[in-house]
Amino acid sequence: MPPAHRTVPRPVFHFTPRRNWMNDPNGLVHHRGLWHLYFQYNPEGPDWGNMSWGHATSPDLEHWTEHAVALSHRAGEQIYSGSIVAARDGEGPLTAYYTSAYDDGHQAQSRAVSHDGGFTWTPAPENPVLDRGSRAFRDPKVIRYDAEGAARWIMLAVEADDRQVLLYASRDLRSWEFQSSFGPLGGAGVVWECPDLVRLPLDGHPDDERWVLLLSTNEVGDDTRGEGSSMHYVVGHFDGVAFTPERPRPTRLDHGRDFYAGVTFDNAPGDEAVMLGWMGNWRYADAFPSTPWRGAMSLPRRLSLRTVDGVPRLVQQPPGFVRDRLARATRSTFPGGPDRPGITLSGHSLLELCWDPAATGALRLSLHGDTDARVDLQHDSGSLRLTRSGPAAEAVHPGFPSTSTVPLPDATPARLLLVLDGPLLEVFVGDGEATVSNLVLLGGGPVTAAVRTERAAPVTAAVADVAPATP
Repeated sequence: MPPAHRTVPRPVFHFTPRRNWMNDPNGLVHHRGLWHLYFQYNPEGPDWGNMSWGHATSPDLEHWTEHAVALSHRAGEQIYSGSIVAARDGEGPLTAYYTSAYDDGHQAQSRAVSHDGGFTWTPAPENPVLDRGSRAFRDPKVIRYDAEGAARWIMLAVEADDRQVLLYASRDLRSWEFQSSFGPLGGAGVVWECPDLVRLPLDGHPDDERWVLLLSTNEVGDDTRGEGSSMHYVVGHFDGVAFTPERPRPTRLDHGRDFYAGVTFDNAPGDEAVMLGWMGNWRYADAFPSTPWRGAMSLPRRLSLRTVDGVPRLVQQPPGFVRDRLARATRSTFPGGPDRPGITLSGHSLLELCWDPAATGALRLSLHGDTDARVDLQHDSGSLRLTRSGPAAEAVHPGFPSTSTVPLPDATPARLLLVLDGPLLEVFVGDGEATVSNLVLLGGGPVTAAVRTERAAPVTAAVADVAPATP
């Protein structure tokens, strides 16, 4: 392994397992004051396999405690992705639905119940409880639907290869009745995974709501663009039976290469929509050089729906602790130009930049650490481009060096929030109207952020470094 790869540090304020492989978030639920994160986990090694549900909790979405494996693989059955719903009185049991992936190749949905707040689970003796005899029927997401004074549960699951979401309804979380299907939609050459359906007010108006269907799309076959994994969403309407889209094509949810399988927490306080995703890509997840852990979660993101250029768009904002740290940070304003000195970051840092593109012209930001990899951002002419390059990046996988492009409205002033946590980089554009999430290889020491503009006009920067937690 090249020396640069040995310096990949563990993130400080994103969740990673103590050791071994992790991918999709599962069973996200808020219950009795704790945020519960379950996740696809291999308890026996650093590569994908032996799929089980790992478990971690947080009181604040910043500090996480890892617990024992919640649902373990067993002979002939792996435990794939799924979801958890909480009793609304906070006192009843938690109910989990997950995909049983059997050694004979078929996939079906199973149920488990927890009576101790999510720490131990009892699978239903009649499992599987929903079986189509399919090899690609997976990823059940159960949501609550209230209408006409009666509540019921809706399950979304995918026929992944067919690019279809199947919707079922239940009154008791035990028996399920098929309602409708949605899809295929958008480009071929991908499978659909990890659906979610989220109700959000448009522009904050509670009397004007939309439903947002979240989809993870993973490239398959030889005729692909080479991006691997990504997420999309569709805005529409849901009447408890069928989902009807407003527009005929999905919209990209995150423009980076490393945000996948994002789903929302059940029972979040204030009915907020809080999404968490896996920062990885199936093209090179098994090659990313981290040890003894492999796999990391994104920051939790609060979702809202806003009209942008006449179209409802999903807005993703970082959790409150990020804004709290930035509010306490010292802000400095400096004249931009082609020869500004760099800003030194610890490598576990928040960096917010604000400027007027009409005055500065194009803005370029380069991140350099103690490796021969680099990250470059360029903001100009209605677009943001993020490029990761260099020998260390090339050594990971041929698909790792890349450029991500985000179309931007010609609006001023401009604002970028960079969240850098070791090998994890999340960029929030404006107020969260666009995001770019990428794994990066900048080493284990300080990182220099060099800001350059075409013309010498003011740029304001706020920096907050995050210290590692004390063991």
